[in-house]
Amino acid sequence: MRAVVFDLDGTLVDSVAAIADIGNSLMLELGLAALSVEEARGYIGNGAAKFVERALAARAINADAATLAHHVERFEEIYGAAPGSANPPFAGAELALKTLKAEGVRIGLCTNKPGIPTANLLAALGWSELFEVVIAGDSLATRKPDPAPLIEAARRLGTDVTAPGFAYVGDSEIDAETAERAGSRFALFTLGYRKQPVAALPHTIAFDDLAALPALLADLAAR
Repeated sequence: MRAVVFDLDGTLVDSVAAIADIGNSLMLELGLAALSVEEARGYIGNGAAKFVERALAARAINADAATLAHHVERFEEIYGAAPGSANPPFAGAELALKTLKAEGVRIGLCTNKPGIPTANLLAALGWSELFEVVIAGDSLATRKPDPAPLIEAARRLGTDVTAPGFAYVGDSEIDAETAERAGSRFALFTLGYRKQPVAALPHTIAFDDLAALPALLADLAAR
């Protein structure tokens, strides 16, 4: 059996501008200077709480735990109400997903994005039925780079992260660490949100064309 689990932000969709807008709604409410898109890009990956913590720290706001939790709750309210359609897919993403589905590959999603905006995004893009399993940032007690969410996604797909027919597809240092800690094959999308050179991230294959991914994964599974 073949199965593939995807990351979402920076791998299938270019969400940085939408997340920057969401962050700036919070910043405006707090009377703080807006984040640039590039700032927001650097804060994406570890979940909503870490995004808010980094954004506030960039404006010299070192909130205590209770205050930070309050700001995170407000951020997630804004996030949950934001239109999923504001997150455009990368070129070739939908073709890759539908091709894999047509080939009989079981497909899952493992993202640190909270569950409500994840569901909104998938619905807006018409992708809800493409994924058999969705593990969001608040689905479990831990999130990536802890390997547990990826391991659980594979389990729900009826396979194991170390199986020859399994691969994880992501774009960042967090995804690379998650795959490495899980013992999974990792396909690195090089046009995403990573901060380091490709060579610095452990990966099985690297690629920059999502439309070509199904063929690459078929070749990888045959090795």
